[in-house]
Amino acid sequence: MVTKLCMLALLASGCAKTESEYLLTSGIYADLSARSTGTGTTTVYATLYVGNPSNLNFVELTGNDQLLASYGSQHKAMNQTELLNIVSHAAEFSTDAEGATFEIALQRSVDAGAPKSTVTLPAAFTLNPAPATVSRAAPLALSWSSLASTDAMAWKASGACIGDTQGTITGDPGSWMIQAGTFTKRDGQNIADSCMVTITVTRSRAGMLDSHYGKGGAAVGIQARTVSVTSTP
Repeated sequence: MVTKLCMLALLASGCAKTESEYLLTSGIYADLSARSTGTGTTTVYATLYVGNPSNLNFVELTGNDQLLASYGSQHKAMNQTELLNIVSHAAEFSTDAEGATFEIALQRSVDAGAPKSTVTLPAAFTLNPAPATVSRAAPLALSWSSLASTDAMAWKASGACIGDTQGTITGDPGSWMIQAGTFTKRDGQNIADSCMVTITVTRSRAGMLDSHYGKGGAAVGIQARTVSVTSTP
């Protein structure tokens, strides 16, 4: 969500980035996650911000500063990537098992860093196929198979002809109805009446964020599954 905001901001005044050597960990906000899409692997992500993330000021790790992701005895330096001023970090592991716990450590020499944030994957699930074509004037039923879980579930949808839409799923009922009229045609000129829409269902489990991040943040383990439908009037 923040990255989308930043892409829009780049068209105006642009995002900013700050080299970590000029910051203490007490001034950093951390967005940490471990995400699996059902392929047998999990990608651990980290995005660091200077203060409030809505300011879109990203932290670029410089000098001896680094983010290290660990799973069991495996330890990987997280790869830093930059797109204009958007800075992110990632590392991939060959597991997507429920209960897999990943540790994310910000290692620094200027202060103690943030050595111990953890995220744990919730149970996997299989999202069943959806109808190939769905009218926006009709409801859309989603269903999935897995053991019942107490972890939070949600959905979101995006496509070239509709406004981005999302919602929460109450409990873990194994099915969910997106009501008729939830998807609406995007405003603007030359917007097609029909398009491919990607719907992502997530199951997430809150992790533990190291308290050394003085501006707070979030840590979460996510199982995500997607289906695509053609959305029509």
